[in-house]
Amino acid sequence: MGPADAVIDRVRVELLDEGVAGPWDAGDSRFAVVVEAGGVTGVFAPVDELPAALVATRLGQSALQHPVTDHTGLLHRLLAELGPHASGLGRWAVGALDCAVWDLHGRLADLPVAALLSDQPRPRVPVYASWLSLDLAGDSAAESVKATAGEGFAFTKWGLRGGAETAEMVLLAERAATWAGHSVAVDALGTWGHLRTMEVAPHLTPQMVRWVEDPLPRTDQAAYRQLRQHTRGIRVAFGERLSHAEDARALLELCPPEAFTFDAVWCGGITEARTWLGAAHDANVPVHLHGRAFLPAVHLAAAFPDAVGAVEYQVVWEPRRQRALRGRLRPDGGHVALPDRPGLGMEVYR
Repeated sequence: MGPADAVIDRVRVELLDEGVAGPWDAGDSRFAVVVEAGGVTGVFAPVDELPAALVATRLGQSALQHPVTDHTGLLHRLLAELGPHASGLGRWAVGALDCAVWDLHGRLADLPVAALLSDQPRPRVPVYASWLSLDLAGDSAAESVKATAGEGFAFTKWGLRGGAETAEMVLLAERAATWAGHSVAVDALGTWGHLRTMEVAPHLTPQMVRWVEDPLPRTDQAAYRQLRQHTRGIRVAFGERLSHAEDARALLELCPPEAFTFDAVWCGGITEARTWLGAAHDANVPVHLHGRAFLPAVHLAAAFPDAVGAVEYQVVWEPRRQRALRGRLRPDGGHVALPDRPGLGMEVYR
């Protein structure tokens, strides 16, 4: 059976093999979304419990008997099942199922997903390192930043929460850039708010900080337009908290960021991500995909090198996620090699 003739005949959710990937710790994703067509299986993992449950109880049934290669049609069907006001959790579940179907399509076609998306995907994808849990004021911070930056990443990103005084936050950002030997990105994790951002931003030069990610607790037009009005020239990044294409497009047009950092699964999957890439291209905004969905992000970056820059590699969390996979997708000299096996290119312990 070729991919053009295949229809989805089974969708299920499985608990990952703790004997191989465990023991589980708090925050670990423990589930796989599995789709089948004519005895061929596609898988996406790891997936958190809540989106996995939504696939198992609602979305999986909606996908049955749908053509494997009609990704846009399937996306519309799944979103219709959730209704017009689908939450971020709903989009996350749709994205996990969408990625599993792309894996199935690739296996049926005997091609990597990137090769389904593009005739000439690039074989290596640039990545940047993020380590948001590192305390930049800690005794070992300088050594950790230097060691990470020395691995050849495109650049590095560090957490900078808004609890400290303004002068201390500026000092920590300056130290991180000095230790790294390059301009760093900082992630505020939604903790700064308008007032703190207005205080700190004028002191963060481009030579020190390439962008401040998610300085505000909400990612919407009103919040960022107000910030733009009061803080001229601020270099911000956002995207991972967005789940609707309409909101993303409006923000890109009205408040264009330094980088658009949406997540390839949280936005609704690889199929929806292509629309978001188009919106970023129209707004002339660089894309640096969020690292939570690392494997799909690598395929998208390989397929669309003119649209996607360096992909985030979460140096603490990503190795834990990949315990569920046979083989590892690890950076080497600031790049990762695109898997050349069919589908997403990684086997999952199930």
